[in-house]
Amino acid sequence: MMDSETETNEISREPRELNLVTWYGTIAGICLVIICGSVFITRAYLKNHHLNQENWRPGKLYRLEEDLQAINRDGKEVSLGELRGKVYVVGYQYTDCPGGCLGMASVMKELLEIHGDNPQFHLVSISVNPKGDTPEKMNAWVKDKGVDSPKWWFLTGDEERLRKYASRFIKFSMPERNTDPAMIATQGEWMHDQRLVLVDGEANVRGFYGVMHSEGGETALKLLKRDLDMVLHPSKKLKDYPEIVFPEPVIPVKIK
Repeated sequence: MMDSETETNEISREPRELNLVTWYGTIAGICLVIICGSVFITRAYLKNHHLNQENWRPGKLYRLEEDLQAINRDGKEVSLGELRGKVYVVGYQYTDCPGGCLGMASVMKELLEIHGDNPQFHLVSISVNPKGDTPEKMNAWVKDKGVDSPKWWFLTGDEERLRKYASRFIKFSMPERNTDPAMIATQGEWMHDQRLVLVDGEANVRGFYGVMHSEGGETALKLLKRDLDMVLHPSKKLKDYPEIVFPEPVIPVKIK
């Protein structure tokens, strides 16, 4: 009896033969599940990415929560609140600026030529130097530069109020005064923010564009033109515009 039980126990302790067909079948099934899951996730990601690209719009960075009252170049008081429902581009400029402001005005004039017939389009220039930019001086500057249009405001007024609004709400950098005569001759009396800002009809800031940047200015202008057109025409899609290629960053080479 003992011999039979011992023999049975010894037999039960022997390893079972591995069924290779079952083993390989299990592994193949697991791999198939992993592959199918990966394909499903990848397709879902690509579909979502395509939809995001298809429906992409210039983002709403923040909202201009307060209004600005100022004096236009014709001497009349206006407010940015009057532009609700319009899409406008705003710049920070002054009439005695010898360089950058003229370049910004040239870009804004180009936008006016493109969208001037659109009743929703507008331009706004806020004076960096309100004490020097009287309405009469600004009006003369506008006519001299050939940018005389009722769709383009040139705003002056109280210096503290304008600068506070430009820096706190629009988020332009605060102007700094040049003291070096050589710098004044080439760059003007005031160093100031030379980006253009896109604002939609609900007073949402939609983008900043460094159109005067020495390296990226051309690309920034292309982005501004595209984004402005998209905000003016909500039915348009990203695919309706030429692809914008960003320049390769310049990496300085260390000389040993």
